[in-house]
Amino acid sequence: MARSTVHPIPVERPFGVHEIFFSTTDRKGIIRSGNRVFTRVSGYTNDDLIGAPHNIIRHPDMPRVVFQLLWSEIGAGRSIAAYVKNMANDGTYYWVLATAMPVGDGYLSVRLKPTSPLLATVAALYDELRGIEMAVESRGGSVKEAMAASGERLAERLADLGFPDYQSFMYVALPTELRGFLEARGAVPPVPASARGTLAASLGACLRLRTLLTREFSRLDRYDELEAAFDGKSETVLALADDIRLFSLNAQIGAARLRNVGAALGVIADIMRVRSDAVAGSVRAMSEAITGATDILSTLAFEVALATMQCETAHQFMLEVSAEDRDSDPALLAANVSALGTCLRQVLAPLGARLTALQGYLDHVGRGVDLLHEEMGRLEMLQVAGRVETARLREAGEFSALFQEIRGQVETAKRELAELRVVKTLRRSRDNDGAADVIERELGRIEAWAHEALLSTARETSLAA
Repeated sequence: MARSTVHPIPVERPFGVHEIFFSTTDRKGIIRSGNRVFTRVSGYTNDDLIGAPHNIIRHPDMPRVVFQLLWSEIGAGRSIAAYVKNMANDGTYYWVLATAMPVGDGYLSVRLKPTSPLLATVAALYDELRGIEMAVESRGGSVKEAMAASGERLAERLADLGFPDYQSFMYVALPTELRGFLEARGAVPPVPASARGTLAASLGACLRLRTLLTREFSRLDRYDELEAAFDGKSETVLALADDIRLFSLNAQIGAARLRNVGAALGVIADIMRVRSDAVAGSVRAMSEAITGATDILSTLAFEVALATMQCETAHQFMLEVSAEDRDSDPALLAANVSALGTCLRQVLAPLGARLTALQGYLDHVGRGVDLLHEEMGRLEMLQVAGRVETARLREAGEFSALFQEIRGQVETAKRELAELRVVKTLRRSRDNDGAADVIERELGRIEAWAHEALLSTARETSLAA
């Protein structure tokens, strides 16, 4: 069906919340392949889709600026997630939350059905953005000017919603929509009896990866809590060591002026100095660990969600392959297998290393929290002893304010450290470490399946010739 004959109608095309579909294109957006859910939901046949530009399903309600953003990101080698309103071959529409990423000499896009309240917000925003673009063009403005105007409004609306940029928005949108998909999907089906050889092994590998990723995905709320708890703590713990050292120095100077009368205060101040020097190195290391963990946490929710989505896509497609009839085009199957296998490695391999690195940072922060709690207890006892001593000495009145200050610092530090107790709930035993090794092993099995599919296609092509 020619694209120009399709006219939009205000009727939504149904598909399941539990379904996930994908397509691959070349660098110019020409469709190379896709799964059966894609052809069914779009309403086109494989013959209609293969070789056609991906905008064959583009809905006229979509703002140009969204596609400009999408092409800019994947063209720069980055993954992106965006809400997209598509149009089927009968003019009906369907919304998706789409991810797109480079793979080989083309791109892979994976889509699922959005179900969160974010969709209504985005739909209203898209209507506004498209209206801005059409108004600019109707006045004789260029497409570039129209996109610039709607891009400015997009940035303003994102800021109004609390997002400093589009990346921050998609970091929230993808995990949010994936939760709805996972809830709708329900229990994971076992490896079907029809699967044999490397396909069966790959399905098993996908199931194990899904277990690992689902565990990490279930922890995202805790990761958000952890990131919030880390906010500003790096500076706080560093300032704490400096404050204690400065206080002990001032106390030592004051005690020296009192000579023998202030000997006890001098001892207390000296102990504080020794404790501050002892803890300074650990505090700096803890600060560095907090910074390292924060850097990972800023993108981890999106990366875990993207990896989970890719793994779900590969698993569903493998199940589809295991049930394929003999009329299926083996070359298309092999192309999809290859694309999915490659994307899984691109997304999962770095993620395993990130999870392992994060675990190391959390362990270091957790040990630092324990150490600082011990030190706060010691300092609390020292400041009590100091206050008792200043109360005994009339000449030591100036110390009262100093010890009151250290008391306030200790109480503040204890409150700050209490927020970091969330680290304890996210530190895993050694038996659960090694995410990178698990991912690497299971990826090897999936890639073996992809390799076999390509070899099988090559053999069939050779025999047919």
